[in-house]
Amino acid sequence: MPLLLPNIDAIAREKNRDVLFVHFEEYDHEHPEKNTVRNEVLDWFDLQHIEYFPCMGLESEAVLRSYSGDIYVDVPFDAQNPAFRTLSEFLEDEQGNMKIDGVLFFSLALELALEIEAERDSEEGFEIEYLDEEAFGDQFGEGFIEDSEAQNEADFEPINDKKS
Repeated sequence: MPLLLPNIDAIAREKNRDVLFVHFEEYDHEHPEKNTVRNEVLDWFDLQHIEYFPCMGLESEAVLRSYSGDIYVDVPFDAQNPAFRTLSEFLEDEQGNMKIDGVLFFSLALELALEIEAERDSEEGFEIEYLDEEAFGDQFGEGFIEDSEAQNEADFEPINDKKS
């Protein structure tokens, strides 16, 4: 049965604070037993009594993603917090580099989570106002090219090309 997982920005808004999450680069959703590094990290969280749960990355309505193994870590992002210090010392060296290959440790600021929500809300208002098909009538598809091969390639410029 499908499981709906919260996006990390939604968690930040719910907690009303900056949040922490861990990403595992080599996550294999079809073979959980192959996620040895991830399983070891989660076992360590359990031993430390650090609460966590699966989460999705940043919310994006334009892209549908499958679960990539990300974990929200329920520890405040606060250098004075003993649980944060323990977590940080486990995952990062003194320079902030990751100690465990394939494991990335992130924080998401509440401010950014609120900006994402505000942007989403403003886009929803735009869609409601302008995507009423009846209002467009027969003009809805006007201006779209029917035959993509008939389009002149000279109309497009590569993004990375800089003209002198």
